[in-house]
Amino acid sequence: RKIGPDPASIDSAMIGGIAANNASGMCCGTSENSYKTIADIRVVMSDGTILDTADTSSRENFLKSHSDLIKGLEKMAGEINSEEILREKIKQKFKIKNTTGYSLNAFTDFSDGFEILKHLIIGSEGTLAFISDITYNTVIEHKDKALALAIYPDIEQACIAVAILKTMPVTAVEIMDRAALKSVDSAKGVPEYLKSLPDNATALLIETKAENQGKLEENINRIKENISSIKTLLPLNFTQNPAEQAALWKIRKESLPTVAGMRKSGTTSIIEDVCFPVPSLAKAVLDLQALFLKHGYTEAVIFGHALEGNMHFMFSPNFNNETETERYSRFMDDLADMVVDKYNGSLKAEHGTGRNMAPYVEKEWGENAYRIMREVKRLFDPKGILNPGVILNE
Repeated sequence: RKIGPDPASIDSAMIGGIAANNASGMCCGTSENSYKTIADIRVVMSDGTILDTADTSSRENFLKSHSDLIKGLEKMAGEINSEEILREKIKQKFKIKNTTGYSLNAFTDFSDGFEILKHLIIGSEGTLAFISDITYNTVIEHKDKALALAIYPDIEQACIAVAILKTMPVTAVEIMDRAALKSVDSAKGVPEYLKSLPDNATALLIETKAENQGKLEENINRIKENISSIKTLLPLNFTQNPAEQAALWKIRKESLPTVAGMRKSGTTSIIEDVCFPVPSLAKAVLDLQALFLKHGYTEAVIFGHALEGNMHFMFSPNFNNETETERYSRFMDDLADMVVDKYNGSLKAEHGTGRNMAPYVEKEWGENAYRIMREVKRLFDPKGILNPGVILNE
């Protein structure tokens, strides 16, 4: 067994951050993240009151002292579920990874005030309450697993393969563009052939797991057969050797710190985290690359959890002068237009909204849903003292 969330930074990520961001990762998708696997939580409210949802007496005392909050959440759930358009929008938005704003699906998934509260805290980034303890329901970790690094001629072909893999028995499909691969090609233990790949080459790290060896072999054969029409630059081979798997995972897991470390002095390493519906992934990624070129961010690196349409990209703006800051602002505006208006995607998939995307929350969700988020914030934190400026920021 293991916890559901499995971010690439799992070796350094903390449980509090994983829960507060509703971080997901490589294998957990939308079905095994913190929101879906939380059992109970202990929080400190903005007025210092402690609530432990696993403790009956704590819940009873909280209901007496904070009945306005619990009843207010239940009332909001009733109102949301009576508005068909809003209800369906919320359900639709969470069919793909989404951590933009608050977890409004708590209102469509639950009617009990404590369950709503518990799930709203997930992904709330310290703006609603302080998480002091959390209990997860664990998920199965299969012993038998296989991993392959598929090298495609370009990112479009890789994304076309992802759409096929989405229907296959895979547990993870991680994408890395040529720039991401180049950033780690000198790292100890990674395959030597990374250095000689052509400029547009893109890699998919494909993992499959099973309850036994026989089933694992079936999975491997099925995957190979179904993606054989998308030609790779090198033969596709799955390995079950733990040491070889660790070397391949190292390529993916070291992308972020390596790219950040390569930035020029005086620049800031920015990582963003958008999500597209998988059927649109190939076109969306090409549009994303076009935006980098339009705004002159030629050093941008793309990697992420392709199986969920979740693309991370890193680049290094210079915020030391107004001209560069304005260039970054124009890029962000164009990015929001592309992700939301063209693809109905998520501006944040698993990293939390933070401050950078806070001004775009209303754009993605619309006026009505944004009003509900503001009401949630008011109910939990009437004085506005918890992490001000994060998630909701005019």
